[in-house]
Amino acid sequence: MKVESILAIETSSSICGVSVIENGNTISLIEKSAHRKHAEILPEFIKNAFEESNKSIKNIDAIAISIGPGSFTGLRIGLGTAKGLAYSHDLPIIPIPSLVSLAYGLKDNTPAKGISYSHGKRVFYQEFNWENKCPIGKSKPVVGDIDTIIDKLDTSTFQWNCDSVLLDNNSFIRAIPSAKHVGLLAYELSDKWLIETPYTLVPEYVAPFEISSRVK
Repeated sequence: MKVESILAIETSSSICGVSVIENGNTISLIEKSAHRKHAEILPEFIKNAFEESNKSIKNIDAIAISIGPGSFTGLRIGLGTAKGLAYSHDLPIIPIPSLVSLAYGLKDNTPAKGISYSHGKRVFYQEFNWENKCPIGKSKPVVGDIDTIIDKLDTSTFQWNCDSVLLDNNSFIRAIPSAKHVGLLAYELSDKWLIETPYTLVPEYVAPFEISSRVK
């Protein structure tokens, strides 16, 4: 199914963004750095993006969402919002892998590898092939200590938010998450990635998490 109008949401990182895509063109984009404020500002960003584009949810064919890996809380907020809109308006969702979206934003460079910051000294890592000017993950993203991954990196690698764990920041292409890239990639690959009934869709966390409790 090829879609024409897409509402795109990016909350996988400290960036909170919303974009409206029409026939492969960005007709509105609202985004800013909003560390731990996604839940507060995402509804307003969606409203503003629709106003800027002179569109409404009734004009939308699908919702694109950055599905991870990334911020545990950010991914939950973004996907929860996307699923709520999808359920209430009978819309499909196009889940976009976050590292693939970052690579697409650098399509003029066609990066072969990418890393984004997780926590501590750990980073998410993925390699890509390029088909018809779109990046495709060679395998699923993994998470690991930068010291175990650094030997795999070269000048074809992009990085997002990894300055604190890299000794030579200038060796890698700088990437920035954007709802625009999520939406444009969703438009290009909607026939492959669109999910008609996305109600059981979950974020791609990659990094394991544990919930501990104390018994008194």
